[in-house]
Amino acid sequence: MGQILVTDYNSVEQTLSYDNGDKLMEVLRDNGLVRAECGGMQICATCHVMLSPAAYAVTGPATSIEVEMLDGTGDYKEGSSRLSCLINLDANHNGIKLELGPEL
Repeated sequence: MGQILVTDYNSVEQTLSYDNGDKLMEVLRDNGLVRAECGGMQICATCHVMLSPAAYAVTGPATSIEVEMLDGTGDYKEGSSRLSCLINLDANHNGIKLELGPEL
């Protein structure tokens, strides 16, 4: 089990717990922070997050599909933006910081 630090749409930082193997999107959705309208199918960008540099280093770069999806929203930030539906959490993610992407 680990914890992540999330800055929500109101600039309030929240600490959320997760179990190894959880998808980041599910943790955020289950805590009422993102809509995740497509359920993790990579077609809506409502689970967009902007990771701190340290968090981005742990999760790795966005895939070409993510870049295309997020660039289409006009809110893509290279080196930060990811779709949370593509991030499987494990012990390496404990303590990462992120902000929710602009609300779509």
